[in-house]
Amino acid sequence: MFAKAFRVKSNTAIKGSDRRKLRADVTAVFPTLGTDQISELVPGKEELNIVKLYAHRGDAVTVYVSGGNPILFELEKNLYPTVYTLWSYPDLLATFTTWPLVLEKLVGGADLMLPGLVVPPAGLPQVQKGDLCAIALVGNRAPVAIGVAAMSTAEMLTSGLKGRGFSVLHTYQDHLWRSGDKSSPPSIAPLALDPSDLSEEKGSVQADTTLQGDMRRLTLEGEEEEEGEVQQRCGEKSPSEATEDPSVGGLSPGPTDSKTLQEQMDELLQRCFLRALKYRVKKADLPLLTSTLLGSRMFSCWFAR
Repeated sequence: MFAKAFRVKSNTAIKGSDRRKLRADVTAVFPTLGTDQISELVPGKEELNIVKLYAHRGDAVTVYVSGGNPILFELEKNLYPTVYTLWSYPDLLATFTTWPLVLEKLVGGADLMLPGLVVPPAGLPQVQKGDLCAIALVGNRAPVAIGVAAMSTAEMLTSGLKGRGFSVLHTYQDHLWRSGDKSSPPSIAPLALDPSDLSEEKGSVQADTTLQGDMRRLTLEGEEEEEGEVQQRCGEKSPSEATEDPSVGGLSPGPTDSKTLQEQMDELLQRCFLRALKYRVKKADLPLLTSTLLGSRMFSCWFAR
């Protein structure tokens, strides 16, 4: 929305009644904010201006400016925080993560597509279609964009993370950000998983012997291409015996194997990646999207036996 320069219609100091109304609106839209936080965001006596402007597409937008920075903007009676506000309250909205290279596209006015999402170990945040969300970059929880979810989290997963995920309204480095002090995002460390949650998850995974058995039967296709190598390593053993031998690099551990299911999955993923690079990716295919590499190249390198 603010990828191009906007035209300012008016810039006036806020009245007392409008200030109280803004506080009430912020309280209603962002119920997770406490009274003290709302007082910080919408100060009682400090200067607060209302800027009415027209975006480059003609949208009428009302921007609230405090301390020289835009803190909120209103579009079609909906109130949105700016990145300046989200840097002070990074947990105000459900936050999704993408790669740093994607930011340039978002600043240019592009929406965030689902293949650009990075799925954290805890999974994607749970949102519904139309929910306001924040977008951050890998390694830093400070939001760099805000947008509206184009589908629910369940629909995102059902789609295989394909299609448009978020309609982006405002980003770091766009013209609305430039109207402020042009500060850079702070460095906010990603949230760490609770150790107790990790131990519970690990326990539940290890307790699922059926799932472990299924994973141990996973192997890579293309064994015929390596049959000579396998026979050299296994001597006179038959192909079936070689597959059951842990020393042949399969994921069928013996009784003494201490690898956890997570370690087995990591090993399987690495093997799929290496095999895909060797047999599935041609020089003419490069550069290759990570989503394409995973879905069209790596997944075809494994099957259940």
